[in-house]
Amino acid sequence: MKIEEYIPLLRLTTMKTGGAARYVVTASGEHEVKTAVQFAAEKKLPVIPLGAGSNMLAPDDGVEAVFMRMSDEIGIHRFEEVGGGIQILVSAGVPWDSFVDEAVSRGWWGIENLSGIPGTIGAAAVQNIGAYGMALSESVVEVFAYDLKEHALKTFSHRDCLFGYRTSVFKEERDRYFIARIRFRLSTTAAPRLSYRDITEHFTDTNEEPSLLNIRHAVLAIRMKKFPPLDTYGTAGSFFMNPVLPEATALTLKERFPGMPLFSMPEGGVKVPLAWILDRVLNMKGERVGGAFLWNQQPIVIATETGATTRDVLMLADRVRSLVKEKIHIDILPEVRTVFK
Repeated sequence: MKIEEYIPLLRLTTMKTGGAARYVVTASGEHEVKTAVQFAAEKKLPVIPLGAGSNMLAPDDGVEAVFMRMSDEIGIHRFEEVGGGIQILVSAGVPWDSFVDEAVSRGWWGIENLSGIPGTIGAAAVQNIGAYGMALSESVVEVFAYDLKEHALKTFSHRDCLFGYRTSVFKEERDRYFIARIRFRLSTTAAPRLSYRDITEHFTDTNEEPSLLNIRHAVLAIRMKKFPPLDTYGTAGSFFMNPVLPEATALTLKERFPGMPLFSMPEGGVKVPLAWILDRVLNMKGERVGGAFLWNQQPIVIATETGATTRDVLMLADRVRSLVKEKIHIDILPEVRTVFK
């Protein structure tokens, strides 16, 4: 177990803002997770799960807490063929896109449209990441997580995880559970999912075969056009969730803004593209507060420049929420978690 003190959170989060974490503990297995929890109890400090910091916004003046993360050393524990598919047990500390790359290289279908998303395996499950017509929850068999309240390692079936649009039980009770491992089920049978407009256009324009590798490359190219490069800017990807509305409410919006696309959700409701609203209706591309601004290519994304503060980000986010509420009459929620002292 590795223990570090007073580590600037701007170095541990992709937003690149925030003061120092009192402690950062890196555990190499479930036994060290228990030891880390005991360490936090001795210090009388709360435990805050930390992946790659790709979905976290930290206070400018730091946090008196123990930030706990899993090492990526263990990687993929094992995989086995089960009923025509492949089951893979993966450590929560493995970078998400490394796992996608591995799956694609082995010919495993089911997560290729999720290429290029930053963060770790564990954090991906907390958020139930999704993109281009695919969601992580479709491939999860079970999750192994440490219950910080009951001090025990628990196994969560797919049903127990309570996955929904960009949420899970691990997000709803985010400071109670610390994910250690996840078992995935992927397919060895080709099943390209090309319904998302950008992907459809790519393969129509290029006339490429929709192989696993070509789909991954297409998704990475699309993301490169839409999202800020992390070597230049800070970002957590999409800062806000697309609102999911009752069908009647969505159709009323469609009458007001005829060009607005709508997307029916499998679990019910209609998803409204917030980026389209911020761009076409509210003209907020490039909106700025200090060193934080809405990304021109995808205004649902907040990017930061060197010297930006968490206060800049929060003020900009509040401005966006307020204007959407005032002009569109809907509430929007952040995808990014803000950690308070």
